[in-house]
Amino acid sequence: MNLSKKIKFLVAFAILFSIGLPNAIAQEKNKKKTEEVDEFQLYKTDKSVKVQTASKEASEAWKDKRFGMFIHWGPISQLGKQLGHGRYSPSHRTGGKPYKPKGLDPKIYDAQYKTFNPVKYDPEYIVKLAKKAGMQYLVFTAKHHAGFSMWDSKVTDYDMMSTPYKKDLLKELEQACRKEDFGFGFYYSPRDWHHPDCDSDNHHDRYIKFYKAQIDELLTNYGEISEIWFDGLGPGDWGNTSEEVMKKIRKLHPDAMVNDRGGVGADFYTPEHNTSYYNHDDYWEACETTTSQWGYNPDVGVKPLNQLMEILLYTWGNDGNMLLNIGPRGDGSLNPVEVERLEQIAQWWQKYGETSIRASRGGAYLSGQWGTSTRKGNKVYLHIFRWDSGNKMTFPNLKGVKLKSAKMLNGKDLKLTKGKKDFTIEVAKKDREEIVTTIELTFDKNVMDIDPVLVEKPLTVDAKLTASHNQDQIDNVRDQNVHTEWTVSLPKGEKGIWIETEFKKPTTITSVNIARGENWFPKFRPELQVPDGNGGWKTVFKWKSKFQPIHMLDKPIKTKKVRLFIPNAPRIYIAEYELYGHQ
Repeated sequence: MNLSKKIKFLVAFAILFSIGLPNAIAQEKNKKKTEEVDEFQLYKTDKSVKVQTASKEASEAWKDKRFGMFIHWGPISQLGKQLGHGRYSPSHRTGGKPYKPKGLDPKIYDAQYKTFNPVKYDPEYIVKLAKKAGMQYLVFTAKHHAGFSMWDSKVTDYDMMSTPYKKDLLKELEQACRKEDFGFGFYYSPRDWHHPDCDSDNHHDRYIKFYKAQIDELLTNYGEISEIWFDGLGPGDWGNTSEEVMKKIRKLHPDAMVNDRGGVGADFYTPEHNTSYYNHDDYWEACETTTSQWGYNPDVGVKPLNQLMEILLYTWGNDGNMLLNIGPRGDGSLNPVEVERLEQIAQWWQKYGETSIRASRGGAYLSGQWGTSTRKGNKVYLHIFRWDSGNKMTFPNLKGVKLKSAKMLNGKDLKLTKGKKDFTIEVAKKDREEIVTTIELTFDKNVMDIDPVLVEKPLTVDAKLTASHNQDQIDNVRDQNVHTEWTVSLPKGEKGIWIETEFKKPTTITSVNIARGENWFPKFRPELQVPDGNGGWKTVFKWKSKFQPIHMLDKPIKTKKVRLFIPNAPRIYIAEYELYGHQ
């Protein structure tokens, strides 16, 4: 390119940049931009393509473990920014508009590997800490959307061997896992915002060859793989790539558990930042951050212990596994606040986890405002977060079995009163745990095949429900069935979706839960509204549709009518909609 052409190109680029970037950011602020959300959703599995899955025996063995560690880490951790999504990544398919308009300039993001030297990385310490907290396997981000390979890859120079560290982080971690008899797995993003061929108009096929070559490396150089966690194909024509990759996985690792974001084939689905409604029919694994970011960021706080314990226990109580994330720092050391939380979880696990969680299944009492339950053999474990106004909790009897005894796992006193239809447990406040109290129930027979029952009936069950769309599906949100949903694709021009609940008399509401099944749309901010007295509605509570299984209202509301309003969500899938009041 001669000097004249270079000058013209730079001027044109400067004009486009000055116009395009502010406009993109403005669109994001005005919530008019949807490319980022749509791109994120392209991980859905094509269920019409049938591929081999892991065996029932392997799947149950994985589920017995119940608890794993997710590790999000990369060169960008030096700057405390999010993996992948911390990069201002233009899309080949949207005329250069970015997936992530608020991220770092790619030149800054992509150069971080040049100074990445995590000399404080201690994989044996990480694995031992995970085991102490009750975890039995881990999943490590081998490559996130921004394209950096955290191992010694022979098909790219954008990898660990080009860093000052010059060692294969993944191999070091894999060897630490083998030493501790700990399950080893990897995360891999098929989409790649760094690679020039990925989703390009003319050379996407070259990227597919690159993708397959990297998967071959990961499948052949790191021993037995416990779990493979894909994160969406992204745009572009992938043809039958996913099917071919799954066949290779099954050939080399027939018992590896593979998630539902690789295009076809799935052993489990993946609630992110939330939990599924009770589902014993399908395998699923929730993934959650210890802080509020996937990766290290010194500016975001760690989740309170009580919040994390609710997330963990409601996941197990609803019959899922949990993958809890940490994000090491740029030098390889762990974030102290995450270590503190894992140590606290370890203290709880050593008292209660092996007994009430390891090898357990969810139920036999459905989760609610009160708490959740797990079961194992002829025992049920009640994990109580919120008690009645007194010192008592009442539970219905289980069909076909007799309750023999009840005891506190902390060894404190408990009073049990049996009735014909239910039983009552009384525990003085001084004998309960600060966050969650676990009680072991022993029955005369195995309880594993008993259908779970409600402890407290959601207020929505007996109310009149009216929906903005698909009224014929509305009973699906109150049938305690994860497989039935109320689904809406919002027509263009409409700005909201709602469900109106009408009670026979004014009723006090203290908490709300929107529960998901396998399908989910992640980007929405629901609101609870009550009549404003002028024929309209006023919002009394807003929340994010993530981070907490049960959302307690800031203060109780008493009303005869309440409306769940979900603005600006192009589609929605709700398995259960629950409102609770005072017990």
